[in-house]
Amino acid sequence: MSPEKGPHHAIAIAKATGLTLKMAGKVDVVDVDFFEAEIKPHIDGKQIQFLGEANHEQKNNLMGRAIATLFPITWKEPFGLVMTESMAAGTPVIAMRLGSTPEVIKPGVSGFLCDTVAECITAVGKVRNLDRATCRDYVSQRFSVKQMTDGYEAVYQQLVAERFIRNGHHQGSVSLIGSFSN
Repeated sequence: MSPEKGPHHAIAIAKATGLTLKMAGKVDVVDVDFFEAEIKPHIDGKQIQFLGEANHEQKNNLMGRAIATLFPITWKEPFGLVMTESMAAGTPVIAMRLGSTPEVIKPGVSGFLCDTVAECITAVGKVRNLDRATCRDYVSQRFSVKQMTDGYEAVYQQLVAERFIRNGHHQGSVSLIGSFSN
């Protein structure tokens, strides 16, 4: 529950759409003043609910039953795990177009990318048109263990090849061979 995560924007989106907002998360010591001033006054236990920190089972239940996960971040988050967790549950994500969100969300398939809170409000009206199975398939194909490890391996291979070129070696096939012993 920090300003960077945008819970104040999520509240504005919920109020504008009339939908219930269920917020789960912890309030770090550095964010208590923000929470007390900007979030707590809006919590009514009905439309705007604060559930505290959620465990894995609770997160799965919340995300699986939601029409969307709001991700109205205000900073360039390197990778928001909550986005892939939500999509894995078949729940689309409505996010601000910052940080890694364009790399994680496929607009019109697994959610929507927005530049303003007003665009997020509009996206809420469109999210019911997305197919939850397609959303889940997208994240399964793109972020499976195999896809992630293949991606990391490709980056490492590229870095090694670039290092070889910079050191005066010609470009060719590069293989990584490791010998690990004590």
